[in-house]
Amino acid sequence: MTTLPAPRTYLPLAQSPLLTARTYRADAELAVRLAHQALPDPATIRSLLHVRAPEVADQITAALEARSDLTPAALALLVAHRPESKPATTRLKNLLFPDPAAGCHTFARTMAQLAHRPETIDHPFLASPRFAEAAATVNPQALNDLLAPLLAAPVLTGPADAALGALIQARSAAQIPESDFDQAAARARERTRRNRIGAELAARREETIAALAQHTGGLTLAATLWFDALAEAADTPQNAGRALATALLAPDTLAADEVPDCPWPAAQARWQQLRAAARAASRHPQVWSPAWQKAATTADGSTWDPSQRSLIAGYDLLAEHVRTHYTEGPAPTPERCWASDPAGRALLHTIADHLTGHLGHSPLPHFDDALLITFVQAHAKNSRDKIPGALHIHGLIAALKAARSKAALLTLTQTPDVGIVIPMRSETGRLAPASPDNPDGLDALAAKTAQLAWLLETRPDARAHLLLIDEAPDGASAQAAAELTDSHPRISITIAHRAEDTSSKGGAVLWGLNQLLAAGHSTLAYTDLDLTYPLDQLGLHLEALTHARAGAVIGSRRRPDSHGYYPPAGPTPATLLYTQAANELLSLKVIDPQAGFKAFTRAALAAALPQVTDHRLSFDTDLLGALQHTGNHVVEVGIAALHRYVAGQVGTPRDYDTMLAAVHQQAIRHGLDPSKRATPIWDRIREAGSLSAAAAPKPVPVSITPPAA
Repeated sequence: MTTLPAPRTYLPLAQSPLLTARTYRADAELAVRLAHQALPDPATIRSLLHVRAPEVADQITAALEARSDLTPAALALLVAHRPESKPATTRLKNLLFPDPAAGCHTFARTMAQLAHRPETIDHPFLASPRFAEAAATVNPQALNDLLAPLLAAPVLTGPADAALGALIQARSAAQIPESDFDQAAARARERTRRNRIGAELAARREETIAALAQHTGGLTLAATLWFDALAEAADTPQNAGRALATALLAPDTLAADEVPDCPWPAAQARWQQLRAAARAASRHPQVWSPAWQKAATTADGSTWDPSQRSLIAGYDLLAEHVRTHYTEGPAPTPERCWASDPAGRALLHTIADHLTGHLGHSPLPHFDDALLITFVQAHAKNSRDKIPGALHIHGLIAALKAARSKAALLTLTQTPDVGIVIPMRSETGRLAPASPDNPDGLDALAAKTAQLAWLLETRPDARAHLLLIDEAPDGASAQAAAELTDSHPRISITIAHRAEDTSSKGGAVLWGLNQLLAAGHSTLAYTDLDLTYPLDQLGLHLEALTHARAGAVIGSRRRPDSHGYYPPAGPTPATLLYTQAANELLSLKVIDPQAGFKAFTRAALAAALPQVTDHRLSFDTDLLGALQHTGNHVVEVGIAALHRYVAGQVGTPRDYDTMLAAVHQQAIRHGLDPSKRATPIWDRIREAGSLSAAAAPKPVPVSITPPAA
């Protein structure tokens, strides 16, 4: 049996034990031989010069002095480590001074030390006339080549900074024309000053954010974004110093609700967001701090990871809220508990705010939403809490989505300006609050407005426009909405009555989008009046629209990071088949085309709307097909719907066979040529006669062979 030798590992010569361990006789002989023959790269020369045994060091020095192929960098290394070497110093002096009669050896040694060992520089020499005279006659290009690594360093050491300053000051005093070297040296010193102050500013980051959090109820996201904008502005020594002074005064400035004296627009905008966050935090229910303390450890004494601790605090608060408020009668729906009810909504938003960052800790940067949803469900299972309707799970997942939405909105660089269409038909009961005479009331407009106001509260520059359109002939919903409308600083509300007998939601949405497009909004959206789709999750859409070529975003109920809408088994086979057929016909790649929570860029919508003619419930696919046809990407984000599935409960009646026939007509209009592109799913449905028939499982023939007699 043949044994293969172990693979050999080759190290750079400079890392060889020969040059890094104790020197023995055989090693010493080889080191001297290397000094004579090895390639003169700086790493090898530096390692050879670190050999300390006197007799070997002298031989290495003599061998290096005798070489004529040393580069200026290697020669400077030799002089820096062996300043007593006259031959090497003379050669270096001749490189630095074109006139052999000019210059001096001490200046050459000083430049070698500046390049490689600035801590050994003789600083009194820097103030001498000999240094000034040599600085005025030295070849600046040779200096530039010799000191290039030093000039590119992020931060100069103290001795290097002082020596470089003395050098360019002496050249300036001699009125030498400014060279590339002088400019590079000045930049290196300026960069050093900026980076030193920047390092001091960075060192104060956590301390400053923690001090600011004392005035924001512990919330740290807005403080973090402000500090990072401040640090970004510190691009010169002067700006870095001013930024540091601003950071030192920031906690007191925020406590006084004042504006710091800083000239940078990005930092000013972030400060306004921070002030808004502090004001918003003052309105929070005073429940978070005890819950945060309680969530420090588990029942068995274990400690939660700080990024998970806010989830546990939120879970406990929501579970306790349900236990306290819903002790009798059937459990409310998630939309009534966490959107319609002001107390539940305020609690959900308090938790969402702290999930964006509490004392510097947040689960959002560390885990995706699918994993966080799994964590919440697993924690609920392990806790064995008997909470009616699993309301606490619905609430916490909705708070997670709202938190990620608000964090996304805060980080947007462009000013949010969104117009939102909400179609209505016979919605007077849903618009009004719940009462004995109106048990199904949701106070829907107030809830929608409150969700949107919470999302925008820390972006003082943001603007939103709600356009409610009643398409019923009697206009009762429009009248009811007008009576319930309140004023908001960043939200304008318009109520329109536009009766259209041929429309089934689509006409109102398309007309409204056209109106908001004409009003100049940069982002357009539409959603339903019911509270299934929380407007506080709209930031997810706005962030997704910043991605390249994204023209439309669907708030999907079917992604792995979605929650709340469908039964555990998912959509019905007929619904899934409808989606597959719509994707096939319109060349889409979406899983929830009918979701009633979509957003669009202005440019994409302007190109697509003229091609949309369907005003029925199938208008969604017509709009998505037009967007795809005009070259825009349609993307999806997972949302947490405030909805509890109840077996047998049916929402808006939909004839999916009629809708799919409309989708086929839309596809023809958007360029589908059946003779050039096969549509096997559509063909299968046509042959079966209906979606339900095509989706029905095929019977499996079974033959039974009787046993032999």
